[in-house]
Amino acid sequence: MKSTSSSTAKLSTSFFKFLKPKKKFKFRLVDFKNKDYKTDLLLSQTKCNLEILPKGIMVVGNFDNHESIIPVLKDEIESINLVRGKETIDTFYLSPMHILMKLGMPSRISRFVKVFPSEYKISETQIIIKCENYQLKLITNGSNFESILRNFKKSGYSEELDLLRKPTLSHLSYSVY
Repeated sequence: MKSTSSSTAKLSTSFFKFLKPKKKFKFRLVDFKNKDYKTDLLLSQTKCNLEILPKGIMVVGNFDNHESIIPVLKDEIESINLVRGKETIDTFYLSPMHILMKLGMPSRISRFVKVFPSEYKISETQIIIKCENYQLKLITNGSNFESILRNFKKSGYSEELDLLRKPTLSHLSYSVY
């Protein structure tokens, strides 16, 4: 039987750690207020992830330079405000997105065939979780709104959920003439 040396084993584990993809954070914790409404500056402005579970919500992030969790039990949650960002549609004549939208295709589907990034923009989605003892405010990319809403409803947070959609500004309805 062939045995491997400890240096070879250490080399292979460090090599596989190099190949392992870095964890991507999708959210940013913008504001954290405790019971006395004092802002905790150590926790705010931190990249994190939001895990929505039937028993509660976990905010997993790199707080204080080490990975930690802020647990929020479902019984503690008073309300969850989900704010969809402002949507701006500014296509040019005969672009694929413009043609699909004129044919009646929704913008959430036709945005995938845009030619320039400036044709479709949506500002950030905000999630405000209010509890008995503290309040969390997170932001994420605006295109994640539908998936976050679906996850909250699937996990049983329909009663606590308050939705707010900012208006859509479509330049298609304006004419030059």
